[in-house]
Amino acid sequence: MVRRLVPQAVAGMRRRRRVLVVASLPVVLAAVAVALTGGTSTGGAAKATGIARASAFGGGATSAQAVSATTPTAGPQVIQGDFQGESPAVSSLPVLPVPQSPLHVREIEALRPSSTATNAHDPVVQKAKGTKPLSGPIQSFDGICLPFGPPCELPSSCSCLPPDTDGEVGATQYVQMVNTDFAVFSKTGQVLRGATPINQLWASTDGECRVHNDGDPVVLYDQLAGRWVLSQFIAQPSDTEEYGQCIAVSTTGDATGSYYLYEFHFGRTFHDYEKLSVWPDAYYMSSNEFPDGSPTSSGAGAMAFERAKMLNGEPARVVYFDEAANNPPGGQYIGQLPSDLEGSNAPPAGTPALFAEVDDAASVPPADGGDGFALRLWKFHVDWANPDNSTFGNGGQPNYTLPVAAFVRPQCVYGYGDCAPQKGGPQQLDILGDRLMFRFTYRNFGKYASLLLNHTVKADLRSGLRWYELRIPKGGDPSIYQQGTYAPDDPLTNPLWRWMGSIAQDKKGDIAAGYSASGPNDFPSVRWTGRAAGDTLGVMTQAEQVGYTGTGPQTEAEGRWGDYSDLTVDPGDDCTFWYTQEYLADDALVIGTWRTRVVSFKFPGC
Repeated sequence: MVRRLVPQAVAGMRRRRRVLVVASLPVVLAAVAVALTGGTSTGGAAKATGIARASAFGGGATSAQAVSATTPTAGPQVIQGDFQGESPAVSSLPVLPVPQSPLHVREIEALRPSSTATNAHDPVVQKAKGTKPLSGPIQSFDGICLPFGPPCELPSSCSCLPPDTDGEVGATQYVQMVNTDFAVFSKTGQVLRGATPINQLWASTDGECRVHNDGDPVVLYDQLAGRWVLSQFIAQPSDTEEYGQCIAVSTTGDATGSYYLYEFHFGRTFHDYEKLSVWPDAYYMSSNEFPDGSPTSSGAGAMAFERAKMLNGEPARVVYFDEAANNPPGGQYIGQLPSDLEGSNAPPAGTPALFAEVDDAASVPPADGGDGFALRLWKFHVDWANPDNSTFGNGGQPNYTLPVAAFVRPQCVYGYGDCAPQKGGPQQLDILGDRLMFRFTYRNFGKYASLLLNHTVKADLRSGLRWYELRIPKGGDPSIYQQGTYAPDDPLTNPLWRWMGSIAQDKKGDIAAGYSASGPNDFPSVRWTGRAAGDTLGVMTQAEQVGYTGTGPQTEAEGRWGDYSDLTVDPGDDCTFWYTQEYLADDALVIGTWRTRVVSFKFPGC
């Protein structure tokens, strides 16, 4: 196994699945030193030294504002997608042999320099675990795995780190997407379709989605329509291709059936770390933009895909806002999430989707108009009858800026800095503390709507989960209803780091958070906790549960971990939570063989 290091540990890096040249440790340490001091940043705007690739720009824009590769355009841009027909049933696709290839470690993508607010005091840290009776695992089974070390049932076709663990529960099935593959399970863990390369869905087409299997996948279950949405990006186009997004929408509620296939082209702009959501008027997507040829992220992208057409297998458009045109002086809008509907109670008709971003006091310095620790929200209104009337934010600026409790944003680069230690391995693990973590959930309770977010912060020496509940009264504006930082235990006697979280709530308003946890005395484990509706505000009152503990450490020098995890709620009872996350298996090669786990649990009384 060839271990590969990349001397590019500064902010703004794009993530690629490439075999990269080996760098000496002094070079890597020098790069780490640059990153930990903020890199080559100017007033909080992140710079980078990522890999550039040329790409040909073709057609696709249908409005007067054609997609620009170099000059950000403030107004809505309309792109006609390429509808590529209906796929064969997943159950009929051939089972391909798993290729044997060296381990690929993707470049780290730090969006911001490390926080200058290192002396900030977090006033909402929870220092003791809850004790109430949140359930342990109801179902627990293995998902897709790295094809090294001990044999596993569902080997990934991509020998790469990190796994990009993602999954969602539907009416009768659970679908997991990891790296470049997806798998379908029954709710008892029976494998209905084993690990399948995502681009097999496009095997009968002649577009880029057929030949590219680049990953960064997201799976959604559209509960309003009873359909599945599977997606991945086009990250490494040739000189005659474009960057883009591959989206498949199931024709029925059966994830092993056929899919309507779409390919959306974005010209010379690479949209990385894309996150999708379900909303009644569109499938929304946030991204971090990299104009091709530039190693620096230009800012955030926001898109609305034409859901109604995609559900019917008709040609569909995407309305796109390039937020780089509206970046604040000395800073950058980036690392956003779109609101994702949970439950069957839709938002009031015409309610725009929300995009969220969290910033610390260093993201936009006060001298450049910064306003401290804040959660920013943009309204995305899409007008499919006249897309040029679509709007994003207040002229591109946030509609709401909500002050939040102070926090310290951790920065971990290639296992150095504010990283998570692990038992048995000198390498520490990447915690991706520079952004909100998937998902941004929305649930309509009638009198008010509740939205949940989380990200990783430094609680003391350790990392913990900062979480927020926002509420929007009927006909009113959003505000912070409660917030907390979950980092219990004594940092000296029982040191555990918690990171890579995902948060959701059931139909009663019970809130659960899943996450990774590890420490000097603990292998990484899959855990969760929560609070019941009506419990003390700002506190995770329920017992912390351990769903699965790994049996070994990861010793790959990069320390890449997860990139994200996913907690969703079962539409069958609107009570049972389903969570998927990475863990590690021991192996003779001592690289730390990642596995993934799917677990379910619920609150008593729901």
